[in-house]
Amino acid sequence: MQAESLDQVKVSACRLEPVWVIHVELGPEDDERIRLVLCDEVRLAYGDYDQVSFETATGTQFFRGAQGTASGPMETATSRQVRVLSFSITKDRRLLDAAMRIIHRLHSYEEPVIYVQDAFASRSLPEKRQNENKWWMKSD
Repeated sequence: MQAESLDQVKVSACRLEPVWVIHVELGPEDDERIRLVLCDEVRLAYGDYDQVSFETATGTQFFRGAQGTASGPMETATSRQVRVLSFSITKDRRLLDAAMRIIHRLHSYEEPVIYVQDAFASRSLPEKRQNENKWWMKSD
């Protein structure tokens, strides 16, 4: 069965907007600079909010250097503790180019691990914001 494109799908709770989702693996040397510069220069907007991103807890990345890498060929794979920074941007090639330039400029790796995926993000409908389950509607 072929997957249905969400371009024409309507849902009643919200609207769907095409975005690119970007995941960047950050090494131990990578501090919050990448996220902060992305917030300043790309905005990392999500609907009416900006500076929106997600960072995972630390996990383990495995790799082995090949011929031509800064480390040179490695006999066996090695591992490092990394975390993943995730964010989305509207499908604007200038924003994508800016984000990739920032990441490559500031990242500690010779070959930053970056994934860019097509996706759809939800956007609230103004009339749906009056909902007793929302944190700003609770009186306690």
